[in-house]
Amino acid sequence: MIKFDMGAAWDDSLVLLRSHLPLTATIAAVFIFLPNLVLSWFGPVPIEPAAGASMDQVMAVFRQSMGEILPYQLLISVIGAIGGVGVLRLWLSRTGTSVGDALMFAVRMIPTMVAVQVILFVVLALAVFLLFLPGIAIGGGGGIALVAVGLLLFVGLAAYFWGRLSVISPIIADRTVYNPLTAIQESLALTKGNGWRIFLFMFLVILVFLIAALIIGGIVGAVAGSGEGAGRMLTGLVEAAVAGIGGLVSLAIVAATYRQLSMTGAHETFR
Repeated sequence: MIKFDMGAAWDDSLVLLRSHLPLTATIAAVFIFLPNLVLSWFGPVPIEPAAGASMDQVMAVFRQSMGEILPYQLLISVIGAIGGVGVLRLWLSRTGTSVGDALMFAVRMIPTMVAVQVILFVVLALAVFLLFLPGIAIGGGGGIALVAVGLLLFVGLAAYFWGRLSVISPIIADRTVYNPLTAIQESLALTKGNGWRIFLFMFLVILVFLIAALIIGGIVGAVAGSGEGAGRMLTGLVEAAVAGIGGLVSLAIVAATYRQLSMTGAHETFR
């Protein structure tokens, strides 16, 4: 069993980000940055509840906002998945591939990616049901305690399996796995014994990026405001740029994780 090395994975992530940079940056711009920019500029504006609204009213406003934006988010997710798998295909291909071939491959893999997400969502919903239902059913002080225990278990399991399932996309992109269950099984096999290390690596990288994004977003929001017109356009531009850069960084760290864990014999290095 290979022990996951966070330092080596980060170094390899930087190598991957530099590899084919003009091509991968263009793919990220077209498939991640632009769709998010269009949604920010022209998509539905989130509805804010009225001052003093009750919890039921707040939830009703939330459901209405989600109902309006969900179709756009699903479309953006599919478009982003095409770009993401295309980038992974470019990075992980051992024989070399063109951008067109990589993107056509990504389009063919959409059903597999969607199926994986559906399976993971069902498992997540089942976990929530099993962990929280006993406390909700009992009610009272004992029920609250059980819900708190269930929440702690849920957070721990979610973190652990985030690490264990993190290399599903690279596996699909590199090994051309069409069966979603096979992709999940191979990810679990590849990350065995390294779930917590992988989670910590990805959590730290994403945390640093989110802090930087929040600082930049806060500065832009304070300068431009959040209203209609120039404020919304500038804020949307920054949000889309963060999504594009963050998407590329996320792809790099999962690809580097996969490359390290799937390594056999001599280490293969991109130049």
